[in-house]
Amino acid sequence: MKIFLCGLLLTFFMSMWIFSIDSKATAEDEILSQINAAREAAGLSSLTYSEDLESAATIRAQECASSFSHLRPCGSAWYTVGYTRGENLAHAKNENQRKPENVVLAWLLSPKHKENVLRSCFTSVGVSYYSNSDGETYIACEFN
Repeated sequence: MKIFLCGLLLTFFMSMWIFSIDSKATAEDEILSQINAAREAAGLSSLTYSEDLESAATIRAQECASSFSHLRPCGSAWYTVGYTRGENLAHAKNENQRKPENVVLAWLLSPKHKENVLRSCFTSVGVSYYSNSDGETYIACEFN
């Protein structure tokens, strides 16, 4: 019985250690959580995370470092990046502005950005952060 309890406790502590390593959320994960909390409060279903949309968001975040706009640097519209039917962007100049809760709060305070967060036809999202050499960060969130 003593060996069984020791084994059980060891298994429990090992699983807690492994869980604590895997449970560190990224900023992108936190943005998804914040968006889904806002959607839940509005009675909407949660969005799922999409790697395709994350790829599009990565491209858009990098592009925003040279031209912060919903127009791409080549002059074409944001949606030509692919896979996306909605886009929210953010430009953070300091650590406080980079925090996921502040990024999503800024979007929720902007009627057009809030509309994307709460659009009932959207089912998935991808997010990407890009920091330039000046220490500024560009965040792109692509919806579908």
